[in-house]
Amino acid sequence: MRVLVVAANQEHKPDPVVPLGAAYVAGAARDAGHEVRLYDACFASTRWPGELRHAIASFQPEVIGLSLRNVDDVAWPRATSYLPHYRAVAAVIREAAPEAALVLGGSAFTLFPEEFMRELGADFGICGEGEIEFQLLLAELKAGRATHRLRRALPLSAPASSIEPALDLIDIDRYYRRGGALNVQTRRGCQFLCSYCTYPMLEGAHARPGDVRRVVDLIERLHDERGIHHFFVVDNTFNVPHDHALAFCRALSARAMGVQWTAYITPAGLTLELVQAMAQAGCTSVDLGTDAASAPTLAGLRKSFGLREIERCCHWLRDAGIRFSHSLILGGPNETRATLDETVQAINATRPNAVIAMLGVRVYPDTALAQQARRDGLLDRPPGLEPLFYISEAVRDDLDHLARDIRDRHPHWYFPGLEGNRWQRMWQRQRNSGVRGPLWALREAATFTEERP
Repeated sequence: MRVLVVAANQEHKPDPVVPLGAAYVAGAARDAGHEVRLYDACFASTRWPGELRHAIASFQPEVIGLSLRNVDDVAWPRATSYLPHYRAVAAVIREAAPEAALVLGGSAFTLFPEEFMRELGADFGICGEGEIEFQLLLAELKAGRATHRLRRALPLSAPASSIEPALDLIDIDRYYRRGGALNVQTRRGCQFLCSYCTYPMLEGAHARPGDVRRVVDLIERLHDERGIHHFFVVDNTFNVPHDHALAFCRALSARAMGVQWTAYITPAGLTLELVQAMAQAGCTSVDLGTDAASAPTLAGLRKSFGLREIERCCHWLRDAGIRFSHSLILGGPNETRATLDETVQAINATRPNAVIAMLGVRVYPDTALAQQARRDGLLDRPPGLEPLFYISEAVRDDLDHLARDIRDRHPHWYFPGLEGNRWQRMWQRQRNSGVRGPLWALREAATFTEERP
């Protein structure tokens, strides 16, 4: 069958992101013997409708898989919903290919499958990991016996490590120039119980390591054939499980390619041994999923660590020469002005290179936070496609003002919900001048104030 995979994401803040999920699904369809193409809207700006129509007209696909990456940008108070864009993409597909089967998938779809099926008028939808389930659906469509419109793929015992992402169908050189790194994934799943998090729903409630050798082979191939030296390990918490992360670092070190990489890590379970192995393997920066640094708010978010673990891992990272940012969520359960002050003081004491702070907690269905918010009477409607945020009553009226005050006093703190597109030109200049890796890790604290009026 002729299969067109459409990656609809156009977000560029702070960098465009390789549509890795769409590439895996395209690779799975190709492995199953289908003729596959991928249309990526990321760099098309307002040209995407014409480009997509041309891609459909020239290929005449029988099946179109539409990948929905994010529901919105989770940036309160200026949160932007991507639903209007997805509606427009689906409308173009229906107009240009009325006979093709439209299949929805991706992380955004998995969170709100019934809503997206209704809004976009799709024929089929796949919740969860799409590779194997998409292969099964294509086989049924080819045989003329596909009956189940909404399909829920159960997480496998391990990632689909035998399936290579079809990166050859994507302009990865442009992503590297514009985004500063290429994404790789070494494992899926999350064993933690953070109150707001959707990873257990998306990838399963247990960490499922992949084949380290295959991942390192991919990195080596991209390095040798495409000259790519910077990578981002997109595992939700790279350092868990410890043995898998250590095996990846040792395998990468053994290749001696000299690549640089960054990753998301958690203070929970981090060891000095792993930090040192990461540095030896070329890790130059990490994004710490800290969320808060006050005991009441850490408890409210159901984090698996405390301030002592935060301080210890930051000390290890500094000693190893690995730069780090803290990702925070301010205004969550148990937040007060006092806990905000505690978090600011404790985070700054760790001497981070940057702090990325989100305001409020995006509420998703079937999370512990959604249940708590309903019990507390803090939701005026059920969680849905339009962004809905939990903000503690103690700071609800003042959170915007408090955040602006923090930003003014601490210029290395960055609040996506307050900034809009303010930094986009500066980021693009950095990339155009050859800067690679995370932008926050490549500047002094004053950089974020460069264009501030």
